[in-house]
Amino acid sequence: MAQIHERHEFNSWALALEAEALTPEQMAVLQELVHEGKVANLKTAAHFLDWQGEAIDSIEHLYGH
Repeated sequence: MAQIHERHEFNSWALALEAEALTPEQMAVLQELVHEGKVANLKTAAHFLDWQGEAIDSIEHLYGH
């Protein structure tokens, strides 16, 4: 889980994906969602995480976890 003192990495998984600003570890998070069949592609995975982050844990979402 993200901590308050951690550096804010990005505001949106989808925007970070589009800007090619995700780390290999963050890309792996998106790829795992696709691999598990939860979403159809990386773009949808990014939008899913944006939604999930806002609905479930907005602070953790901002750190790309």
